[in-house]
Amino acid sequence: MPDLTVTVLGAGDVAERSVTAGTKAWELFADDRDVVAARVDGELRDLAYELVDGNKVEPVAISSADGRDIVRHSAAHVLAQAVQSLFPDAKLGIGPPVRDGFYYDFDVAEPFTPDDVARIETRMRALIKENQRFSRRVVSDDQARDELAGEPYKLELVGLKGSGDVAAA
Repeated sequence: MPDLTVTVLGAGDVAERSVTAGTKAWELFADDRDVVAARVDGELRDLAYELVDGNKVEPVAISSADGRDIVRHSAAHVLAQAVQSLFPDAKLGIGPPVRDGFYYDFDVAEPFTPDDVARIETRMRALIKENQRFSRRVVSDDQARDELAGEPYKLELVGLKGSGDVAAA
């Protein structure tokens, strides 16, 4: 495969690196567990982003504002997975990062009790130990609607935020 040249920016350091076609951003920072994303040519990207010749790539540390938002967003996904595994009829609302953490709106028949919250937390810890990989997918609005057919609030978001063509999932 042909070599590409990318510029790696970080902590006052700039280094040109020769990489092969198909190299993902994570490969540049594989030894740094504090890196949770990359800024590629000024745009925030996940670590699975495939680099192209001439990219300027900067690591995004977990301790940065963007890094904290990414981890909080990921934690919200873990929370949603835990809730749905324990309460299969729960409908998902939204789960954004906020200034001091994250939250998730659920539509459930009965409010969660303190015992439910403890069970959810235990399930979240188990899911985290499974070391599941987060992967961003881009799908068409129609595919998103198919995959989210049982989630009325998510379907509403597809209608509001969908591109009319493709959406990130």
